[in-house]
Amino acid sequence: MIRLGVDLSIPEGSVAVSQGSNVLAQSSWNRPKIHSEVVFLKIDEILKTAGFSREDIAEVVVTSGPGSFTGVRLSVSLGKAFKECGKRVLSATTLSALSAGYENIGFTPIPVIWGRRGRVYAEVKGELLDVSPSELSEKLSEVENPLIVYKGELPKELSKFPNIEENTPLAVKLLKIKEELLLPLRFHYVREHDAKPQT
Repeated sequence: MIRLGVDLSIPEGSVAVSQGSNVLAQSSWNRPKIHSEVVFLKIDEILKTAGFSREDIAEVVVTSGPGSFTGVRLSVSLGKAFKECGKRVLSATTLSALSAGYENIGFTPIPVIWGRRGRVYAEVKGELLDVSPSELSEKLSEVENPLIVYKGELPKELSKFPNIEENTPLAVKLLKIKEELLLPLRFHYVREHDAKPQT
């Protein structure tokens, strides 16, 4: 089965294609303002590299947040577009994609990405959080063997914990998540976006 993974929720956009358990091609870029301009070009490039076309795709997996409001909307909207074309579409939270693969190594993986205004998004014991790095540090004092898994820069308040910078594009990680852990396509926001009208 040909599967497509897409993540546009963080500054590093990425796409990947797999057949069975083998990732055949992937592409990533670190320019968030061009996600909408390049994503379909990148999809076509990796499909061509792998010897397939859009028609060959059977399943699409996208990140559904949290992350950049615009990026999350793009990821989910792309999923909806493929769904309209008759493709099976599933999603995973950005944080579950980030922590995938760290489940059975003797640590409790704590995925962390930067939010806005000096805050971070994190997942602790299944709870999606929008907190300051200091608040997360306090919360982690109650977690057994925490391992911070992050993209980009690690907040200094969290550097006292064991940590690892994840360099694998999230689109690739999406394709490695067990199917029973994937979710129906929907948004996973942790807080209201800044563009919401004030009442």
